[in-house]
Amino acid sequence: MRIAVVALMALLTFGFSQGALAQNGLQRFEREVKPQLEFKSFTYGSSAAQGPSGFVLNDVVAVIPAVPGTTEKETTIRIDKVTVDALDFDRLKKDSSPDLAPRFAKFAFQGMAGDDQAFALLAPYGISKAPVDLALDYLIDPDKKVLTISKLELNLRGQSRMTLALIMDGIDDRTSQVATAKDDGRLRTATLEIADTGLLAKVIPAIAKEEGTTAEALVAMSLVPIAAFANGQGSPTLKALDGVVSFLTDWKQPKGPIKIAITPAKTAGMADLEKVMEPNGLTTVLGLTVDYAGTRAGAATAGQQAAAPAAPPAASGTGTLTAGEAWLSVVGNTLTGKVDGKVFYEYYRKDGTLTLMEGSELTKGKWTLEGEKVCFKYPDEDKDCNAVSRTGDDVTLTGEKGKGLRLKLLPGNPKNL
Repeated sequence: MRIAVVALMALLTFGFSQGALAQNGLQRFEREVKPQLEFKSFTYGSSAAQGPSGFVLNDVVAVIPAVPGTTEKETTIRIDKVTVDALDFDRLKKDSSPDLAPRFAKFAFQGMAGDDQAFALLAPYGISKAPVDLALDYLIDPDKKVLTISKLELNLRGQSRMTLALIMDGIDDRTSQVATAKDDGRLRTATLEIADTGLLAKVIPAIAKEEGTTAEALVAMSLVPIAAFANGQGSPTLKALDGVVSFLTDWKQPKGPIKIAITPAKTAGMADLEKVMEPNGLTTVLGLTVDYAGTRAGAATAGQQAAAPAAPPAASGTGTLTAGEAWLSVVGNTLTGKVDGKVFYEYYRKDGTLTLMEGSELTKGKWTLEGEKVCFKYPDEDKDCNAVSRTGDDVTLTGEKGKGLRLKLLPGNPKNL
């Protein structure tokens, strides 16, 4: 799909000449752009001018020829409607410097579909080739070096819509300076709004099935690092994290869109991202806020437990849990067993830490879920990853060499570890 979008952008922006200033937008396109297009064919049902620099095309069909070594077959792109409201024609003339990027553009593709593989990426997850809408409205101020993206929106019809807006300082209008933007650019504000209307409800169960687990366990695993990060954070940060976790755990039917906003007290650059891991860095450095109608207080710290699959079936001996589903039923409890004839107890906290007791000796460590395995890391030792299963109170950890260790689950933290 990326190739298709780039080609269509070229269609809308390439080759406008200075002699076209007296023409309307449609005439410029018809006389100077269309003849230069590198499509195998390009047709549309109807068209109309939209001021001196805009135009509308309906029922567009573009056939992009195969490119040896890149695309081995032709790609056909169909768009119900292409609307161009404004383009920087002065920067798009043939005699304009190729190092000067267009300072502004405002356009929209409505009902875009095609036979490119990118349009079928979600097909394995039960999502058909739904039409896609794409809109962009941006402005670069060359003198002040300010980039304003008023709207960048991608809408997968009937499934999900994502809308981004931002303002950045330090952005040069020369294409040769793009590589320096990550160092020079500083964010003033940014907002991301996600309105999910069915995408998560289809994609999450499909991914979980591929990984041999349940949708609930997959979501719960994604919340583990958030719960660990939430430990020790202040109220503003917890409130923002509560919004994110609440949205994720409402994956079956979100209670409206989620809006994530960043408004730093001062502009923020790449170096400031290192401060995010500091306590309350998300809010004090980035000014993060999250607005979601279904936000539940305490979700960030309790969401992991709430999203985890119910443990009673395994605890009663009526079934077996495996992989992440099994491990998340263990978290918050203690495992005990014998290694080399010595009894040990190990308690696993929801923040990803653990305490091991062997005799009177205590050792602190960490646990992580990596794919379908749980991994343990102790000081001065290599990471040890194991497959995990649970039947009733019996928990089995199986290492990479296939050697299993059967342990007993003790509810809670009976050894006060």
